[in-house]
Amino acid sequence: MKKIILALDVDNVDKAKQIIRETYHFIDIYKVGPILFIQCGKEIIEFINGIGKKVFLDLKLYDIPMTVQRAVESAQKLDIFSLTVHSSGGKKMLQAATSVYNHPKIWAVSVLTSTRTRTTPATVIKRALLAKSCGLDGVISSPLEIDLIKKECGKNFNVITPGIRLNNNNHDDQIRVATPLYAINKGADFIVMGRSILNSKNYKMVLHNIYQTIQDN
Repeated sequence: MKKIILALDVDNVDKAKQIIRETYHFIDIYKVGPILFIQCGKEIIEFINGIGKKVFLDLKLYDIPMTVQRAVESAQKLDIFSLTVHSSGGKKMLQAATSVYNHPKIWAVSVLTSTRTRTTPATVIKRALLAKSCGLDGVISSPLEIDLIKKECGKNFNVITPGIRLNNNNHDDQIRVATPLYAINKGADFIVMGRSILNSKNYKMVLHNIYQTIQDN
């Protein structure tokens, strides 16, 4: 499965479908976040599934355990590949999420990549270990903590990294960022990219160049 998850951070279903058609050969998983999901959630999920690709539903669930459990049940019916919950929701909430039979992959958000704090690595590891103990499949974490998580949680525990920027990109609202090559070399299972690709004039060329750089190194 290809390493790049493309974030469909647009608010228009036709634009989202256009992006998918133009990147189809480079992407296996598309991220649907709250912006697009609120506009056309079921329609875009069915479209992605219908062309043989997978959906990462990034709603960062955070609520009382029963509500999160029922939300995971609803997501499971949509036939998605993975979804996110907030690790800071605590042990009972995380266990409620994984109690759903035949649930999608569940990835816990550790610390947002827009967060700047000296205690971030320790907090990330603590939350990653909690997520693993509750039966989650992995965590969402900045590229800067990948090797620490793999060391503490094992190679089979997924690490999915947003905050990926190309060398010539602005960081925008992200603080803890790195390049695709850095993240892959550190052991990321998937890297999530959005604006670095969507703000370019040629999606295919940017994606081709990223994969070429990874392969050459």
